[in-house]
Amino acid sequence: MGNCSAFLRAVKAKPDQKVIQVVKPDGKILEFRAPLLVKDVLVKFSGSGIGLSTTVSHHLPMNYELKMGKVYYILPATEPPSTAVGTGGGVKRIKVVITKQELQQLLAKQVSVQEVLAGLEKRNGSFVVSPRNWKPKLDSILEENDQ
Repeated sequence: MGNCSAFLRAVKAKPDQKVIQVVKPDGKILEFRAPLLVKDVLVKFSGSGIGLSTTVSHHLPMNYELKMGKVYYILPATEPPSTAVGTGGGVKRIKVVITKQELQQLLAKQVSVQEVLAGLEKRNGSFVVSPRNWKPKLDSILEENDQ
């Protein structure tokens, strides 16, 4: 769950209540007085799923109808299984910083994305230029000897 430290506690539904209770990750309880689908609840909770308990290993399907008198839990989305490199079919998102001129050329379809990326590689030596890898190039500071 990463850094998620939600304090989910078990909530007992009262059998005579005709409401659907949905426990949010922060412990607050949403109550609905009419049946609704999982996807209707998750509109405001993107990247999450709904389960029957806090320890459930799978989420309910998006078209599952929540039942009156039951308690459901909003859970963090399970991470999709990672694909091996070279299997294809995957999509990789990258962020690229380009000049206004390169942007205009891309929009006017004068150059392709591959050509722009090749130009970036020539400029930077590689595609990976991130603040985490950046270190300032500083000259050594000479100290005076006090003798």
